[in-house]
Amino acid sequence: MTYFLVMGSLALSVLFTLGWALSRLLRWVASGLSLGVGKGSARSRRSAGRGSRAAKTAKPKPKPRASAKAAAKAGAAAKAKPVGEPWRITRHLAEWRSSTALALVAALTYLVARLAEHGMSYRPPHTLPSGFSTLLLGLGWLSAGLILLALLHRLAVWRCR
Repeated sequence: MTYFLVMGSLALSVLFTLGWALSRLLRWVASGLSLGVGKGSARSRRSAGRGSRAAKTAKPKPKPRASAKAAAKAGAAAKAKPVGEPWRITRHLAEWRSSTALALVAALTYLVARLAEHGMSYRPPHTLPSGFSTLLLGLGWLSAGLILLALLHRLAVWRCR
C-alpha cells in the first residue's frame, strides 16, 4: 500500500509538472503567433516612435561656450565603452517568471522521493521496487537542471535591469 501511495504521488507530481510546462510552452508559442491580430497597433507604435525621434533631432544645439573642464568630461565620456543591450535569449529567459517555482516543486518532489527511498530500504523486505532507483535518478537530474535554469533566469533578470 505504501508503494502505491509513494509511486502514485510521484507519478502525479511528475505528470502535473510536465503538463504545466507543456501548457506554458503552448502559451508561449501561441503568443508568438499573432495571427493578424494587433498589426495596426504595431504600425501606429512604429510611426509614433519615428515622430518622436524626429522631434528629438530637431532640438536646437546649445551655444559653444563649453569650458575646458566640460570638454575634458565629454572626451572621457566618448572614450568610455558603451553598455551593450542584452542578447535576445537573455531577454527571453528574463521573461520566464515560472522557472523558480518549477525548480522548487521538482526539488521538493526529489527530496520526498529520497525520503521515501530511505524509508523503504529499512522496511522488512529491504529491497526497493524495480525501476524506483532509475526514476529517482531521472528526477534528481531533472530537478538539478531546473535549479540551474532558475539560477540562469535570476541572472538574466539582473542583466536586463
